[in-house]
Amino acid sequence: MKNLFYLFLLFASFQTAQAQYKPLPMQNAEWYQYGGIALLSCPTCTLVDYKYYSNGDTLINSQTYVKIKKVEVPSINDLSLFPTYTGAIRQDTLNKKIYVVLTDSTTEHILYDFSLQVGDTNNSVLHTLASDCLGYNTETLYLIDTIQVNGNDHRVFHFQGSCTANGVNYIEGIGSDFGLLFPNLMDMEESHLNCLKINNQTYYPYANANCTLPDTASVNDSDLLLEISIYPNPSSDILTISMPENILNIKALFLDASGREVQHFYLNSGENHLKLNCLENGVYMFQVGNQSLKFFKI
Repeated sequence: MKNLFYLFLLFASFQTAQAQYKPLPMQNAEWYQYGGIALLSCPTCTLVDYKYYSNGDTLINSQTYVKIKKVEVPSINDLSLFPTYTGAIRQDTLNKKIYVVLTDSTTEHILYDFSLQVGDTNNSVLHTLASDCLGYNTETLYLIDTIQVNGNDHRVFHFQGSCTANGVNYIEGIGSDFGLLFPNLMDMEESHLNCLKINNQTYYPYANANCTLPDTASVNDSDLLLEISIYPNPSSDILTISMPENILNIKALFLDASGREVQHFYLNSGENHLKLNCLENGVYMFQVGNQSLKFFKI
């Protein structure tokens, strides 16, 4: 009987410890990161705002992952480390670890490890990618404390040895205070996780925080942009641009053959009519968000 009592206490303690872990949201989640560096754009180092979002399941090496995509403003995927599809993540809730498979890869890496204790070192894939930042590729956990988010306790893991003098913090159930992915690839103190939405409701840092990106406030899913059409193409006078529903005042660009912006304007749902008298004859790219369409002015 005594052994059964001890087993019950052990099981209850295990259940309590498990209940304390806040899992990362894996479905219908959006992370808004402000002020991140568009990699490979240095030494000028263009600052970009990002929205990372979950986008359904996928199978990799017979395991189920959640696909992570991104929207970036300004849109400069040619200068970014990863394109719109950034990778896929899976969560081991029992062992309190989140894994990632990056774009064009089938190799799994640790993204976050919330099983660590004070004094442990962290060697996630984030540090491998950022190893040349200031010469560090490991971090040491020096403090674990708790913050409240919408009335819920979330443990915060404080690390030293990252690409900023003040280190980086990983928040259980949220990600990093610099964003979901690449928390060490920031412009010193400028990059930060602005907010997290779950099921289209703001969760972090508080319920009514403003979770938007510039010029994309009405776009909940960048895949909506696949419904854009332009006609007639070629055109000499007026171009009609058909936009999907729920679009409001989103910025669009005309880029010339060298990638230089020659005109920008704002679009709404339905048909938008644009006069082309300001454009010289030639080939242009019509760009909205992460989508580009070739257009001929004649």
